[in-house]
Amino acid sequence: MALDLKLNISTTDDCRNLVIEDITGSYSENNPGGWGGFNIFGNREEFNLQVHLTVYHFIDGVQYNTPMTVPGLGNLINYPSEDTYQGFKISLPSYDISTELSSLIESIPESFDPMWDTVEDNIYKITVELSKSLTEVFQFDFVFTNVCNTEKKVNKLVSSVALNCEDCDDADIEKSLLAKSLLENLKEIK
Repeated sequence: MALDLKLNISTTDDCRNLVIEDITGSYSENNPGGWGGFNIFGNREEFNLQVHLTVYHFIDGVQYNTPMTVPGLGNLINYPSEDTYQGFKISLPSYDISTELSSLIESIPESFDPMWDTVEDNIYKITVELSKSLTEVFQFDFVFTNVCNTEKKVNKLVSSVALNCEDCDDADIEKSLLAKSLLENLKEIK
């Protein structure tokens, strides 16, 4: 069996960073797709690591699928071990994503803000490449749907509803329950 890279992809609680963390683990009888054993060890002296990001986003109603190599990867990645990629963790600031996007989109619309405060709610494709030579390349693709900003807005809406009010209009309760239900459905989309 070959290496079966597993990632935990999320945003920080404040939605400011995209976090990509290797959770593959070591090769074992219970984890035949893990690092080492019959699979590659991911030795950092032998292999190169590249991380690419494709952002599926809309600007002024036009869909863009913008591929990019993670800028400044060497400064953003943390290795728990000195000699292997196993357990690597990347924390990519939203600002780095947006400024890289602004440099890649031809004839960028004026409405695009190249200084994101948070990672926008979009679909992101993360591609991890481990290469030893031009002929020995291992590529792994992952899709991440970010709803962090929407979740914060929905939670704020739900917490503002006056549940103890008997004479109040129930429209705000219905609106918050609908928003919560739609958010849960969005989270289930893979």
